[in-house]
Amino acid sequence: MSRVLQTIVAALAVVPIAQGHTWIEQLRNVNDKGQYVGEYGYPRGMVAKTDPGYNGFSMNWLMPDGDVFIRNDTILCHKDQRQQKQSSDKYPRLQAVPGGFIAMRYMENGHVTKPQNQIGKPAHAGTVFVYGTTQPKEDEKLVDVLYWTEDGKGGDGRGTLIATNNYDDGRCYETNETPEYKQRAKEVPNYAMGQGDDGPGTMPLFCETNVQLPKTADVGKPYTLYWVWQWNTAPGIDPGLPKGKDEYYSTCIDVDVASADVALAADAEPKFALGQQDAMAKAVSDFASRTAAMTDALKGEVGPIFGGGNQTSAPSAPVAGVPSQPPAPAPAPSRAPAPSSPAPPLSGQPPRASGPAGIPTLTRRPGAAPSNPPGGDNVVTVTDTVFITMTASETGAPPSTMVTSKRAVSSAKSQAPPAAGITTSAAKSSPAGVAPPGSAAPTKLPGFDMSNPRGAKFRNMF
Repeated sequence: MSRVLQTIVAALAVVPIAQGHTWIEQLRNVNDKGQYVGEYGYPRGMVAKTDPGYNGFSMNWLMPDGDVFIRNDTILCHKDQRQQKQSSDKYPRLQAVPGGFIAMRYMENGHVTKPQNQIGKPAHAGTVFVYGTTQPKEDEKLVDVLYWTEDGKGGDGRGTLIATNNYDDGRCYETNETPEYKQRAKEVPNYAMGQGDDGPGTMPLFCETNVQLPKTADVGKPYTLYWVWQWNTAPGIDPGLPKGKDEYYSTCIDVDVASADVALAADAEPKFALGQQDAMAKAVSDFASRTAAMTDALKGEVGPIFGGGNQTSAPSAPVAGVPSQPPAPAPAPSRAPAPSSPAPPLSGQPPRASGPAGIPTLTRRPGAAPSNPPGGDNVVTVTDTVFITMTASETGAPPSTMVTSKRAVSSAKSQAPPAAGITTSAAKSSPAGVAPPGSAAPTKLPGFDMSNPRGAKFRNMF
């Protein structure tokens, strides 16, 4: 092997594997018999794999992008899905019924049939959370949406958690050489649209997330669905990610709420199929009762955003008149100077900011050192040391101030004065170091199967 080739191989060994990728490619209505009915529907900004200009980033939206953990300002929707717009007339919104079931279809991309290709991933290839709202925002934040709950009272109250499914629906697959694919394709063969079902099934089979539209959805109005796949890496398993890593994917979707005779017309011939449309005609058998193994998105988060580490979480400003959930309190530092008795700032005002980042600059000694007056046998000296702690803000906000005092009492007997040029100090202390917040991770996170720490694969998106 040449030295150049050896160098390339060595470099590839330490480069992180490319991220996974999945997005919703199609939506179908499901009737009470489990059959797909009505017209096809599509997400905002839809670009099919057969469309000119399609690439790995056309629909895929990874969060966080370039960071290890999500932040309060992590944007939920792909840049082409932030407005309630369809990309083309050939990719219409799904027409859905209040209380009706929807199948949200996506390719597994090896995360199901090749789960051994990355360690530290959750069981069942992770969890899909579906949130619904009639008050979407163009700059919707992931953290705000993750706070939403089934009762509609979580977070800023604008939306509801309406479904939790395992990513693996139990039947989906891509065509490959794995035993898992061969077994699933034998049990549930899939065919291309128009292909006879008497031959071998050669089409990959979409996975699906099953969601029931709220019965209160207003006919004639749009209803927004946020499909969020949580596929985080647990801490303490992958040597390259000792603290774990966040990995979320989303698709932002609007459906038009319609009457059953319009949305569920079984005899209507669908006109807006994909360029490579499969012929699967029914949903998974448990479409009306599915739930995920791990149903709490906040517990599945491995980063500091929901209470641990350095970040604190707080939803965006709530909509007027909508109840909000109070944000989680910021974690206290593990070690801090213990104040004795509080003392007010001199002159009743905090010190002015004069140094870098608004931190006050000490320009002179605050007072002379105490001395023993002539003939001052058994004089009691009281030393009151005031500590002023300024904490600079990274965001440019005014620094916070903490003022504490320590009082030392000592008795001084008549003694020889100190030698000239030598000043004694009543008290000397070094600033106490503040240890970083604890980062120890639990041995098992909800949704992570530590006995089988293999996750789904990362695929080359290009």
